[in-house]
Amino acid sequence: MIAESNVMESLMKRMFSVAWLLAVCVALPFAHGADISLEQKDAKSSETTGMGSELEVNYGFVAGGKAHTGGTDVGYVSEQNASLKYVVSPELTRNLFLRAGLEWDRYSFGLTGNAPLPNTLQQISGIIGIDCQLSDQWLLRLEVQPGIYSDFSDLNFHDLNAPVILGASYLVDSNLQWFLGLRIDPRSRYWVVPAAGARWKFADEWTLNMMFPEPRLEYELNKQCQIFFGGRILGGTYRLAQDFGDTHGLDPRFNDTTVDFFEIRIGPGVSWKLLPNVTLEAEAGCMIHREFEFDDPHTVIRSNNPAPYAQISCHVNF
Repeated sequence: MIAESNVMESLMKRMFSVAWLLAVCVALPFAHGADISLEQKDAKSSETTGMGSELEVNYGFVAGGKAHTGGTDVGYVSEQNASLKYVVSPELTRNLFLRAGLEWDRYSFGLTGNAPLPNTLQQISGIIGIDCQLSDQWLLRLEVQPGIYSDFSDLNFHDLNAPVILGASYLVDSNLQWFLGLRIDPRSRYWVVPAAGARWKFADEWTLNMMFPEPRLEYELNKQCQIFFGGRILGGTYRLAQDFGDTHGLDPRFNDTTVDFFEIRIGPGVSWKLLPNVTLEAEAGCMIHREFEFDDPHTVIRSNNPAPYAQISCHVNF
């Protein structure tokens, strides 16, 4: 049986995590399945017409890491994660672009011992939003991601959610841009999460890209290849099965509860521009923190011991 965590201790640890996250975003490289950064856009982008689109595919693996709750070990947890995101951006007016698309995100966990955790957390959602260029310096984004966020054991109305993303970027010049963002998710225990960051090209080959959820320091080897060291932040809020507590030998209050998943990874990587519009990335390093926070009863299961991870990604712009 899971022991309920001390509420004050959990809140203090969460406040520390959020404060550390914000410091990371504005310094140097943790993470959600939710992206609250704006892509950098040239100030003259409004002079172009037509429709753009983007495709992103990711796969990652994390080796087993020890999990614990309330000082009690509950086994080892390994992880596979995969995601697919496709967005089209037709131009509505000279300074206004629609964003419409689909996103799929899945975490599969390998559990040993008596870890009382779901085997799968998954998201299938739409993407509906707008990008607005207020001036040559200011860009705004509003985005809603309605969809299913759950363990997909017994789908029902409670599995539906619609997080909201608000973002703004200020383009100082071609070498420096500032970013602000806000993620609103009423299903989450922490339903408003702010973030801030910047992108600073401080030398011909060096760029400090402090953008949530993938802050990193980049070095350009040539026009096709760059290396980087940074962080990756993953996470989300998911509804669990109506019998989750019963099937895991837990308090019946765990039935149909929600869980906030949160994970931080750091490590080096390489980015290779295979074609002008196709970029491949590979990275490896350590998962340094993972957290499952159940809403009711309030219980937190953490993995603080570093575990190796590897990830590959493909980005395509049309």
